[in-house]
Amino acid sequence: MIPCRSTRCDLRGVDSVRHRRRFQTGLWLALAVSALASRVTADEPLTFAPTLSLRTPEAVDQDDACVWVHPEQPEKSLIIGSDKAAGRVFVYDLNGSVLQTLQISKPGNIDCRQGVVLNGNKTDLVVVNQRVNPTQLVVLRVDPASLQLQRVDDNCLTGPNYGGCLYHSRTSGQCYFFCTSEQGTVAQYELTGDSRGHVKTRPVRELRTGKCEGAVADDRHQVVYVADEATGVWRFSAEPDAPTEGQLIIRVGEHGLQGDVEGLAIVPGPENGQLLLVSDQGRSRFRAYRLNESPTFVGEFAVAGARNTDGIDVVAQPVGPKFPRGLFICHTDQTPRALLVVSWETIARDLWK
Repeated sequence: MIPCRSTRCDLRGVDSVRHRRRFQTGLWLALAVSALASRVTADEPLTFAPTLSLRTPEAVDQDDACVWVHPEQPEKSLIIGSDKAAGRVFVYDLNGSVLQTLQISKPGNIDCRQGVVLNGNKTDLVVVNQRVNPTQLVVLRVDPASLQLQRVDDNCLTGPNYGGCLYHSRTSGQCYFFCTSEQGTVAQYELTGDSRGHVKTRPVRELRTGKCEGAVADDRHQVVYVADEATGVWRFSAEPDAPTEGQLIIRVGEHGLQGDVEGLAIVPGPENGQLLLVSDQGRSRFRAYRLNESPTFVGEFAVAGARNTDGIDVVAQPVGPKFPRGLFICHTDQTPRALLVVSWETIARDLWK
């Protein structure tokens, strides 16, 4: 599939710590990219076994997920899954236990941003688009002490929405959600807080692609990537006052990309080292592109049991002893439709061989 996410953002506090971690892992990521390019072929992708399979009896089809990283105790981080068929959002710990279940009408894509300042208060947000009854954004606040999510949105209505992602501007400090749609309209909404701690939204601009669901924002470089299911991946400036013209940077039909194009995620790294991961649902594979002015196809891999994948997310930083270099999450359409979690260290280590 953001995170998606999938980049994490805080303008001053949490962000500075995470930037140090990103630079520390820059060489490691560069080596993994090189190894992936040398080992992966279109016919025989590397296939990784899940470390965790996340499912609860209430789940039906968890087709997107994001990760909240505990700022002080990474082993207490959360994986938050969105299940539109069940009408629920599930909160898991890193052992696979369900900590919380929230009822939401047909939730779509889910994303997280940490250290967002709203009305002078810093908070960690999880946002999911609700597709029906009514179409709106559901905004949740994460409590680091209780590890519980609390709903804080206040009438955040939208037009037609299908998926989307969060973006946190390094220029203004404002937080936004990009709502994708089956009609090809991508609406950007600004999130603002009030004195009661509630969150409101207002539309600021519209972008155009084809039918799209998955998206991911790169806060560091102020761009958003949108998965046009039939055509490929579009890149737009994420700032609300920027031009609305986009660039089709990855095309269906090139380098074996079959489509439909679904989840997107970004692996942070140094300049010319970041990766964009793309879920190629038509081939049940995950494709990696080095992000630069003209993204370079690196290779592809698969996850055992992952079929017709929608949402994905990746975290490339330590999140406890089970995931010392992060984790990769993907949806699967194969019964029982669990969220499959793979150690990112395992993927990187095997790519080096």
